Amino acid sequence: MIHIKDTKKIQLNSTERTAVALGKFDGIHQGHMLLIEQVLKRQKKGYMGVVFTFDMRENHVFDVSNMKTIYTSDEKAQVVADTGVDVLVEYPFDDEFAATEPKAFIRDILVGMMRAGYVVVGSDYRFGRDRKGDVDTLRSYANEYGYKVIVIDKLEQDDEVVSSTVIRKNISEGDVRSVIPMLGRPYSMTGEVVSGKQLGRTIGIPTANMLPEERKLYPPAGVYASRIRIIRGKHTGYEDPFRVYMGITNIGDNPTVNDKGNITIETNIFDFDRNIYGQVIKVELIEQIRGEKKFGSLDELKAQMTNDIENSKRILGNKVLVK
Repeated sequence: MIHIKDTKKIQLNSTERTAVALGKFDGIHQGHMLLIEQVLKRQKKGYMGVVFTFDMRENHVFDVSNMKTIYTSDEKAQVVADTGVDVLVEYPFDDEFAATEPKAFIRDILVGMMRAGYVVVGSDYRFGRDRKGDVDTLRSYANEYGYKVIVIDKLEQDDEVVSSTVIRKNISEGDVRSVIPMLGRPYSMTGEVVSGKQLGRTIGIPTANMLPEERKLYPPAGVYASRIRIIRGKHTGYEDPFRVYMGITNIGDNPTVNDKGNITIETNIFDFDRNIYGQVIKVELIEQIRGEKKFGSLDELKAQMTNDIENSKRILGNKVLVK
């Protein structure tokens, strides 16, 4: 897949017309997948398939400093690539773009740069200056610019609309189990394994540590049953990318041993003793086991972690929860 970002000058290396799905695509949930499926259908007919979304920069419309995303840019790119789409565009959303009139967006970007033959949007899609553009706007210029519009209604599960807002709320409350059917996959974190304090190793429960991303949304502090993939390493062919390990992941400030209040992400991978420093892992959170606690001693911490491991194995053994 081609991943285009950090530029407003888009040149697709093809003379083909495109089928473009427009949206924020935060989470790339099951509702978003309905749009992507329409793109993939046209892709099979010879169109170049494109997912067009935004890279939020400082602007007067959105408070980017407080904006947390379900996926980082790299994580989003991997999820989109797994769908089989040809191109992901993350267009810079700044004040200049926010001032773009709807017609100018259609003429200059959607048709001029993207060469859209099909445009796929959700029924509530808005775009352009002051969000003046909508589905009717897209349809009104379709004949003039030679594209067709496909509109997808909101997806509902259990009488609730699947939305990034609901997913973010549930993640923020630690209810990672409930977002699995909405996302179509577990909530996950991807990052390089870095060196920690080695405390886990001293009590016989070593952990792989990741650094938090500044703008990524994380669930509250606590211990989670998790699945782990080693997706990229220093040695070609070193790891089977399809192999899934089981484990527990602690998110928080480690109050028993950490007096600085720094957020930590630590994962104990079951039945695993290899050195994977510098490798990139993907950690999927399946269910919260407990909130964060402060223990009076390392012995108490070890006893609790041993119990957490048993609870995680029980949760992960239930195939219904980890579809």
